[in-house]
Amino acid sequence: MSYFPSPVPPERPKSKSSKKLWVVVTVLAVLVILMLAVPELALLLGLLLLIVSLIGLVVGKLPFLRIFGRKRIAALTAGSVLITIVAGGFMDTTGAADAPPSADAAPTTKVSETPTPSPSPSTLADFIGETCEGDELVMEQASEKLYCDEGATNALVWTSQGDHDKSVLAAKQEAEKKAAEAKAAAEKKAAEKKAAEKKAAEKKAVEEKAAAEKKAAEKAAADKRRAEEAAAKKEAQKQAAKEKAERAAPEAYTPPAKAPSSTSYANCTAVKNAGAAPIYQGDPGYSRKLDRDGDGVGCEK
Repeated sequence: MSYFPSPVPPERPKSKSSKKLWVVVTVLAVLVILMLAVPELALLLGLLLLIVSLIGLVVGKLPFLRIFGRKRIAALTAGSVLITIVAGGFMDTTGAADAPPSADAAPTTKVSETPTPSPSPSTLADFIGETCEGDELVMEQASEKLYCDEGATNALVWTSQGDHDKSVLAAKQEAEKKAAEAKAAAEKKAAEKKAAEKKAAEKKAVEEKAAAEKKAAEKAAADKRRAEEAAAKKEAQKQAAKEKAERAAPEAYTPPAKAPSSTSYANCTAVKNAGAAPIYQGDPGYSRKLDRDGDGVGCEK
């Protein structure tokens, strides 16, 4: 069997190194963009990659990233450290640029359009009383300082350290005085309000007590009046009942006047003619002959 070379040259396999190069370039480009746009996210990714690479160094491989061998993992660790440091630097830069100026920062001397003469070692005191442009300005020479403060004419002039300290102290004392006066006024107002509320409460209590006493007196008077009316009504009813009972009772028997003890009657006709019938035992003229049934009453019929 004879072999003849093929007229078409065989295809060369693509280089794996070129693929890896493009992958590295792409990853680096993404990281650069993240560092510029969102340095916090780049820092977070760098820290995450650093933790993963450290774990890979201990284990000896990172199969999910297709990285084998501690040399390659060490290179990945170095790259993650570099990414973390660079991202942190970007964060510090952007943070310093975006941070507002601190209130405690030392005042800076502004440069005016009209140049201020530089003090000489022997003429720093010569500037005292001259006008200046801003109360934040400070002129220094060795350990001596001049401050741009408001003067007696309300204009900004250069003042010495001692005068500046005095003005600062005076301003502080004035502020404390105003605060104390405001506090005293507030306390006085609160005390007056409390006293007024107490007075109003006492007045209300007195009025309520007087109203309650008046109501109780009116109730007692009404109860007394009702009791008197009830007693009078009861007395009237009692009197009316008594009168009615007296009217309904029969008239009491009034015996006739007794005749003298010497009176005697021959018979009942004589008794009746004398108006003494019936005659009772013990009456004058009573005799057994007049009382046939012996019941003590004679001439009954």
